Amino acid sequence: MAILYYFCQKLSKMLQRIQSVYMFTAFILTAFYAYMGYLGLIVPNCYKYTVIGGLISILILSNIFLYKNRKLQIKLNYLAIFALVVLLGLSIYQVGFLSGEKQFSEKDIKLLVPVISIVFLLIANKYIKRDERLVKSVDRIR
Repeated sequence: MAILYYFCQKLSKMLQRIQSVYMFTAFILTAFYAYMGYLGLIVPNCYKYTVIGGLISILILSNIFLYKNRKLQIKLNYLAIFALVVLLGLSIYQVGFLSGEKQFSEKDIKLLVPVISIVFLLIANKYIKRDERLVKSVDRIR
């Protein structure tokens, strides 16, 4: 019972910050992309999207709980953005060039999921930096 109480306190502190909401949205989108890879909706019989997307999802979720260490949070967000760019490049290469198509069809709209996750992580970084500046300005007044 005490563990549940501790987790609920952490969760309430975490969700008070807007950047946590953006990172949680990026986590949901990345986990959804990994699940699409598991179902074979990206490329049939290719589970590397599940593994890479799952690892990125775990990174983003663990980053949400590091709200006290903002500098590390920014660095881990940039690492997640880099990994999402690699995942997106790999997806585009696999879907577009290895399938023989020169143009992407409308069914390849699922490739926008990592792009949207990247945008949410960039917005979260903006708000994390704003918090860091606010903390520094308050420390300067003391």
